[in-house]
Amino acid sequence: MGSNPKGHTTKETKNMATMTDNRTEVIAAQNDKVRAVLNSGLGFLGCAEGGVKFKLVWTPGIDEAFMQTGRAKTVLSAVADFDDFTEDNNPHGEREFAALDIEGTRIFFKIDYYNLTLDGGSEDPADTAQTMRVLTLMLPAEY
Repeated sequence: MGSNPKGHTTKETKNMATMTDNRTEVIAAQNDKVRAVLNSGLGFLGCAEGGVKFKLVWTPGIDEAFMQTGRAKTVLSAVADFDDFTEDNNPHGEREFAALDIEGTRIFFKIDYYNLTLDGGSEDPADTAQTMRVLTLMLPAEY
């Protein structure tokens, strides 16, 4: 069996890559669950299927363009239904960021992983017991 520069065998390296791929898919699925809740009308702070905790926030530009104009459901549904993830907009495979156009307005959404008190990053974003996701909606100029 061959080894790589870090001393891992080829089999160990493949196993580590599989574990990373599985972990990435767990995180991506959790992010999908958070976005899906946006269609439910359950609120902006809560728990998605599987115990995935989240908070939804938006910038002043989103507030002005959508929330104050009676189009909150439009923007929330667009983010919830988005599934056009590509290598360009999803390089980490976690489905945590995308740019989309809604009725002629370009927006970004971004999911960040915090600890439960929101005063630092999560040590393990795949662990729902220690992670609060913050989903931010913003205009590109506000990124």
